[in-house]
Amino acid sequence: MIPQVYIGENWFSLDEVFNSYQNPLCGGVDIFIGVARSAPEDGDVQELHYEAYVSMAEKVIKEIIEEAKEKYSIHHCVVHHRTGVVPVGVPSFLVVVWAGHRQEAFAGCRYVVDNVKARAPIWKKEVFKSGQTQWKER
Repeated sequence: MIPQVYIGENWFSLDEVFNSYQNPLCGGVDIFIGVARSAPEDGDVQELHYEAYVSMAEKVIKEIIEEAKEKYSIHHCVVHHRTGVVPVGVPSFLVVVWAGHRQEAFAGCRYVVDNVKARAPIWKKEVFKSGQTQWKER
């Protein structure tokens, strides 16, 4: 069974997540996948280390999902965030939103992504190829 909110080292396939909710009223499904990157402005990042206050993060994310349901009339939302070591090129953050129409799905997904990044107690440390590390602000 796919949890609605999951924070940990496991990763679920997109097919598993997509197929975890079926509703004939939903004509729009928006999917956001955040991938660890090494952009020029970030330096030479080799991997990211994510840490979380899991129980608090789960609570905050559930609140964010409820807010999105009220604001954007979304039907369902799944949020998964990895913890531990995530190499560049590997997904670390997944948000899937089901809604009646694409506009609600897009808006609801953006709301959830932006608010999880801003409010959930999940922290990211960049590890550079040089061996140096740096905690990254949101």
